[in-house]
Amino acid sequence: MFSVLKCRGLPRLGKYYRNRTVSSCPRKPQHLICFLQWNEDMVMNIVSSAITLKESCKSTHFQRWDVLENCKVTILKEVNEPILSQAVSKAATMLGAYDNTIWEHVEWGNDYTGRVLSTMTDIIFVSTLTHACVQRLAARASVPVVCMRSRTHASVQALATVMSVVEDFGCMRGLTVSYLGPPHPVLNSYLLLCPMLGANIKFKCCCQNKPISPLLYKESEKMVETTQTISRSCTAIPELIGGANVIIAGSRGDRDTHPELTVREKDITRNASKQWIFIHSDLRGLNPDDTLVTHTNTRTFNTFNNYQYIAAALMAFTVKNFKF
Repeated sequence: MFSVLKCRGLPRLGKYYRNRTVSSCPRKPQHLICFLQWNEDMVMNIVSSAITLKESCKSTHFQRWDVLENCKVTILKEVNEPILSQAVSKAATMLGAYDNTIWEHVEWGNDYTGRVLSTMTDIIFVSTLTHACVQRLAARASVPVVCMRSRTHASVQALATVMSVVEDFGCMRGLTVSYLGPPHPVLNSYLLLCPMLGANIKFKCCCQNKPISPLLYKESEKMVETTQTISRSCTAIPELIGGANVIIAGSRGDRDTHPELTVREKDITRNASKQWIFIHSDLRGLNPDDTLVTHTNTRTFNTFNNYQYIAAALMAFTVKNFKF
């Protein structure tokens, strides 16, 4: 009923998974479609697993292990997310699996799609412009389905951000996260993850004369009632960054050049907590000043690097019920 994982080389990693066991019993697939279906323990299991993996293997170059030996990882997408797709692909090969990418531009409304794909792969990562199609795909799938990115969520990116925060602060509980930028899908994920993990979240998505409410703001407000945290929309930079521990700059399109959506180092040092970190969610989007890009408190590149570790932890857990 149980098989022992094999380990080839990598003595630094060996102590974490040599002699560990994984269950071969069939179980209901563990999807990640929306964080509303997850809880704090599930999220932190993935984050802590990814941190353990990263601590044991700082560089993933030229590595291939047996954690998911001979498994098939499918990347199904209609949205081009090069860094995200590369992170998932790297995680797959690093764990001993094989990956393939399918570009799909037709409507994914057929109920049989998830069922048929499940006979040919062991896990499906999806990047799409909509969200309902991922739900329909997962409803019929007998293998795990992970929503990399949709109109509603940016799951891998949000978990990689949480991982960066935990690496610096040890946990999310009691921290204040401030997001400045448009209502990108990753903001929806933050609006659920922050109250779930005991953190406060404040955001500013627009200028004062163009109010915008994120898609999952109401759900976030419901969650803070039970977690005793804060989820609040702000209209001014000092209000947004005041007391913040984590400042996140969101991406924006070329047409959105309003200065009210620009964050500067002086804004942070004047208003944020004494202990703060800065993360830019899209290097090709919002342009902070140069001092923030290279600031010692900036964790942007660390967060992008964490994508592959989060993807690996998700694969290992959802496919093999394995934690590093």
